[in-house]
Amino acid sequence: MHQASSNERVVTMEKQIQALNEWLADKTGQTLKIEKQESGDTDIVHFELREIGEREQDNPVDDYLERAFLLHGSGSIVNGDGESVPLPGDTYEIVLNELEIRKQDENQLSLKNDRAEYTLSINLPH
Repeated sequence: MHQASSNERVVTMEKQIQALNEWLADKTGQTLKIEKQESGDTDIVHFELREIGEREQDNPVDDYLERAFLLHGSGSIVNGDGESVPLPGDTYEIVLNELEIRKQDENQLSLKNDRAEYTLSINLPH
């Protein structure tokens, strides 16, 4: 019985990852607002999504290189002073460990993983 529940968890997780991938793929070429809540801090990133990549987990023992979606593009982050500063690189990473999609519609997706909670939304023109 334990084996079945473990397999079901993997299947459910893969469905969550697939749903996230499809949602992101549909947003390629658009600007996303990514709110990340981790350890009581909230980061807000505005990210122009050009393409999506995926990094497989290289070493299950070493958490340093976990399986993740790599969002390629350019963006800026709002710092503690409320100023918008460019991201240091052209990639934004969302780790896929313990991925759980909380809420999803056409313009917004909420998810959590084993580190943080995210809200991704489309920057709609005003």
